[in-house]
Amino acid sequence: MKEMTPTNPMKSAQRKRTIARRAKEAGMSMVEMSLVLIIALGAVAAAVSYFSSNNTSSQANQLATDMSMLIGKVKSAYSGQYGSVSNTKLNTGGFFSGYSALTNTAGVVTTAMGGGTLTVSPGTVTTANDSVKYVITQMPDAACQPFVTAMVKTSTTLDVGANKVKAAGAVPDPSKITCSADNNTITLQVQ
Repeated sequence: MKEMTPTNPMKSAQRKRTIARRAKEAGMSMVEMSLVLIIALGAVAAAVSYFSSNNTSSQANQLATDMSMLIGKVKSAYSGQYGSVSNTKLNTGGFFSGYSALTNTAGVVTTAMGGGTLTVSPGTVTTANDSVKYVITQMPDAACQPFVTAMVKTSTTLDVGANKVKAAGAVPDPSKITCSADNNTITLQVQ
């Protein structure tokens, strides 16, 4: 059995100071805490940027899907008689309903991407009224290229601003997809 010795008050006080000093040293300094916060904020900013760009691409794909469906409906309903196609008539016929990337307010159709407008009218590929022209304004740069790439096969002609990406009967030229200033106008005609 171990013999009990009285505790030395001096050693006990020293032990308490040592424990208090170690507890104080175990915390983080302000500089260390600031560094941790800066790193964490950088990681959050990178994640937001990554998911934002993926969201833009996803929205561009959704707009392309909605436009392809609208083009199919218009082509089927008007069967080559495109001289009377307009936003007003398509609105009256309910053509703009059911699309998540398009918002219709009495024939004024806005896109979810960039808040631009969609205008549908008779087009001219070789002769007047031989096609339907779809004009989308204010397309953001991040969505412009994915949208144009998705729509180029569906369209007879396709322009980005003044650049002709696809001429009637020609092979598309991807080098002409020049999107700038987050305010792109996409014009496509479908026969």
